[in-house]
Amino acid sequence: MNQRTIAGFLLLLIVTMLLLAGCGRSEPTPDLVATERASGSLATLSAKALPSITPSPTLSPVPTATDTPTSPPPTDTPVVLPTDTPAVPPTATPTGAATATPTATRTRRPGASPTSTPTPTATPTVTPTPTATAVPNTRVAFASNRDGDFEIYVMNEDGSDLTRLTYDPAEDGRPAWSPDGTRIAFESDRGGQYDIYIMNADGTGVTRLTDNAANDMYPTWSPDGSRIAFASGRDGNWEIYAINVGGGGLANLTNNSAEDFSPAWSPDGSRIAFDSNRNGNYEIFVMNTDGTGPTNVTNHPDWDVHPSWSPDSGHIAFVTDRDGNWEIYAMLSNASKVGRVTNHPHEDDHPSWTPDNARITFATNRDDPDPDNCGLDCNYEIYVVSTAGGAPTRLTNHPAQDLDPAWAPQ
Repeated sequence: MNQRTIAGFLLLLIVTMLLLAGCGRSEPTPDLVATERASGSLATLSAKALPSITPSPTLSPVPTATDTPTSPPPTDTPVVLPTDTPAVPPTATPTGAATATPTATRTRRPGASPTSTPTPTATPTVTPTPTATAVPNTRVAFASNRDGDFEIYVMNEDGSDLTRLTYDPAEDGRPAWSPDGTRIAFESDRGGQYDIYIMNADGTGVTRLTDNAANDMYPTWSPDGSRIAFASGRDGNWEIYAINVGGGGLANLTNNSAEDFSPAWSPDGSRIAFDSNRNGNYEIFVMNTDGTGPTNVTNHPDWDVHPSWSPDSGHIAFVTDRDGNWEIYAMLSNASKVGRVTNHPHEDDHPSWTPDNARITFATNRDDPDPDNCGLDCNYEIYVVSTAGGAPTRLTNHPAQDLDPAWAPQ
């Protein structure tokens, strides 16, 4: 091989090596990474990239809190009602908030789920009952299970002269006085489901008004005594119906896919109040007696239920959990002002006005030994409180449940 050939071969080898070197750099092999970690170069990089952290000072232990005795919850300090005229009690400002979490210790609709496939039947014509005599207007009707099952009782306004009106192994509840005080409508499941019944004020002459496969509950009389409105599940959801006291004339007043319940007919005969969840949560609505013009009169994010009209139709009392537990509130019937009536950490429910427009009766579990955990077995008692303020007065005193008070009309 001559010198020129050798020189050419060396030149070709050098060019080839230069080309291979210019194609890029390969990733480091694991051996190189291990070498860098061993040499501390990665640790050095981390120390440069991250700022040094100064240790936090040692925190002193938080002192253990000692419970400071606080004033016991109010036994009840009712506030006065809102007013626009001197004839109606004055306005209210809530006096403290209850701390109990609202838990229903008694279902709003005991044993009364609307049937999903109702089978309407003809409503029977009511046979006229014997002429009844009005009872004194100091009488209060209520439901109690003190004899083993719920029955209707009446008593004087001071709790004396207790008289049992119904005697049936089924459950009787929600008594409602006729405007003249001679009869009482009530709900009963003695026929297999809840229906509306009517009896004389002394318990005689019990007559079944409705007869349907679904449940009919919460009767309320029209002020002329000719019709009764009630809640019914006969259309698959709760609606407000009205029927003639003599039978017939049945009409669905609400016709809404939501749940409409607890009707209350205004004493002036112009409106019916009820509670409904058609706006997402339960609110108090007022509508004309033919079902037109339903209006939400509470508009509050918490539940407002069980409306009750004052005798002058100027106020509506209702039950609400807007303070963390069930309390009685009242508002002007035009919804312009709202006031708190009861203020107690336990449950107050089912308000009913006295005929003089000055007091409200209600059922409460405040006397139960363990009202927060008694569930469906709470001891409920009947109280009455002045709308002008002051402590409420206890009317019943029994370890059973006394519910649904209704004052005889004047």
